[in-house]
Amino acid sequence: MSKVVKSQLFMLLAMLFAIFIWGCGYRSRSDLLGHINSVTVSPIANETVEYGLEDDLADAIRQEFSRRSGWGEGTDSVFTGSIRRYRLLIISLDQNNQPEQYRLVLEMSFVFEDLKRNKVLLNEKNYEKLHDFYVVPDRGEPPETLKEAKQKLIEEVAEEIVSNIVEEW
Repeated sequence: MSKVVKSQLFMLLAMLFAIFIWGCGYRSRSDLLGHINSVTVSPIANETVEYGLEDDLADAIRQEFSRRSGWGEGTDSVFTGSIRRYRLLIISLDQNNQPEQYRLVLEMSFVFEDLKRNKVLLNEKNYEKLHDFYVVPDRGEPPETLKEAKQKLIEEVAEEIVSNIVEEW
């Protein structure tokens, strides 16, 4: 192959690679949120009877914003939310009709607003997160108490919500 052909082939491959990278659909929200340096996590409304769930979730969301984006408390943006439903369901019973596995379900709505540009960036009306857990050993996963399962659910919700805000595919 001549040097000219190799050079043209290299340029073609480089252009195709660039088109693929720019057109693949991945976009970091840091481009869209670069002007935001802080977030206020407003008190989360709790329409359930689970006392303290809203405070634990708000704290977890604050920590996740700080961890993922470095944003501290401030007025560049605001996160507001409302927990509509929190349920504990039995998934499976043992031979004595005693629960072996449960499912926690958290349903909520939330809004993330850019206050600097006065724009709603995310408005989720029907967010739902499930966390299944065993309360007995030898089921392939370590058993969890309800308290541990609730904490894991809160952490998973915070991670997923903040990830959806800070990153976009």
